[in-house]
Amino acid sequence: MVLSPLTVVLLSGVVGMGVAFLVWLHRDRPGAGPLAVFVVAASLWAVTYGIELAVPGLSTMERLVQIQLTLSVIIPVAWLVTVIEYAGYPHWLTQRRTALLLVEPAVFVTLVWSNHAHELIWSGRETQFVSASSVTLVPGFEVIYWGHMSYILLLILAGGVLLLRMLFRSNQAFQSQGLALLLAITVPTVIQTLFVLGVLPTAFDPTSLGYVASGAVLSVAILRGQLLDVAPVTRELGREAIFTEMDDMVIIVDDERRIVDINAAATALFDGDQNAVLGRSLPQMSPTLAETVPGPGEQTQTEMALDRGGSVRYYDVRVLPLYRAYGVVSGHLISLRDITDRRQREQRLDVLNRLLRHDIRNEMNVVKGNADLLRDTADTDERERLDRIISTVDDIVDRSNKIGRVTEALETEQHSPTALGQLLESVVSDAKGRHPDVAITLTCEDDIWIRGGPSVRIALEELVENAVEHQATDADRVAVEITATRADGTPGARVAVHDNGPGITDHEREVIRSGTETPLKHGSGVGLWLVNWIVRNLGGRMSFPDTDDSGTTVELQLPTAEPGHATDEPVAARRENAD
Repeated sequence: MVLSPLTVVLLSGVVGMGVAFLVWLHRDRPGAGPLAVFVVAASLWAVTYGIELAVPGLSTMERLVQIQLTLSVIIPVAWLVTVIEYAGYPHWLTQRRTALLLVEPAVFVTLVWSNHAHELIWSGRETQFVSASSVTLVPGFEVIYWGHMSYILLLILAGGVLLLRMLFRSNQAFQSQGLALLLAITVPTVIQTLFVLGVLPTAFDPTSLGYVASGAVLSVAILRGQLLDVAPVTRELGREAIFTEMDDMVIIVDDERRIVDINAAATALFDGDQNAVLGRSLPQMSPTLAETVPGPGEQTQTEMALDRGGSVRYYDVRVLPLYRAYGVVSGHLISLRDITDRRQREQRLDVLNRLLRHDIRNEMNVVKGNADLLRDTADTDERERLDRIISTVDDIVDRSNKIGRVTEALETEQHSPTALGQLLESVVSDAKGRHPDVAITLTCEDDIWIRGGPSVRIALEELVENAVEHQATDADRVAVEITATRADGTPGARVAVHDNGPGITDHEREVIRSGTETPLKHGSGVGLWLVNWIVRNLGGRMSFPDTDDSGTTVELQLPTAEPGHATDEPVAARRENAD
């Protein structure tokens, strides 16, 4: 059974109206509203064309052609609005731009319905047979109509360019969606163009059918959740919100270092609003900042000082290249993070560190020297007090030296494979030399290599010294047991130092675990703090396994390494790169 052109057109119109209704049910999705208008206009166009094929009167056919031309102006506008919403730029459709967009369609529709007075749209009233029982009116289109066709193609081309721009910036899922939109509008537009130019060898106008089919294809994609369910508008809105609201300053420049976008935080650098800054040259606005922008394809990171509001602020500046299609660099993204507070804290820590390591140590040596002189002429009671002063001074100086060694090691050392057994044997040998009355035993599995440097030795020495100093008052002899094994189930080495002392209090363990001290809760010294810093710097951890009344155990989990592995870069450089 072969359907007549009249039947095909009317059926497509009915199907199109059903599809439009289903699309309207999903109007909450980006672009679904204007797409429903698109399908309705195409369906009514098809129904009107079908009625034209069925009626015999010329005047009636002329009125139906006027209706079709009126409906045809809706389709390109609805298509463009669909693409704008789909791509995530609904803010482009301001009242002024919408009004300008509708000026030409309004003028065209006015001229269509007054054509009998001026014949600027078409002239002549020829008819042609589409089939044995169907006749259609074939107008002779004039210059205004061809101008309107140019406007239609311009709107469709604008939407196509917007889609292509999105395709080059999207992942595969969004690219397939964009291609579906682009193909759906291209096919009927080509058909319409070929028909009005007289290229198609038929009097039957398939344009309305093509637009109905396009609307149906896009609508099926919506109902299957393949198009507007996962529209890039959501992603674009999220990116825009992050860009707008983030505290870091962000500036986007093109390949000529003109400012093309800037967030609200960055406007404070230029003493103006965003609109006044856009399009300006960055070298003119901020020569110092412009010097950080590298050549095409390069990225940089640096710290710099900028004058802001009459005061100097310090920023961590990162510059990243922006790529468009085929790896072409289209500009750079400049982000500035205010590090003034961090820099001031670092300066204060440097001053305190220098004060602790040098000034206090020198002053303590003066105190000790004067105490030694007084001791020679003091009586017995005064000597005891002076001995206590000298002992306290020695402790302060030793603590200062210890912190200095650890700080220097953490900042400058390089990590390389270290034989754990040899390192522990050396630490135990030195400890026995300093404490001959202490029973120190070592048990270590063979061929264990750890990733470390000089600071590891400092940490192990500190643990042994801490175990010796905190000895039990009722013990016959201080005993320290050191055990080194491979960690069970995980890569790494386990070093446990056990003593028969009174143990570490719960609150001191909690201080080390939390990493903070308060006036009401603090540790008794810096030894365990130093060990914890060193181990964490290596990528390991320190813990306090539950023990009984027989003593205390401190356990270190250290990362292992392969013998002969390449040396790591300095810690300070790694920390700077990590920042």
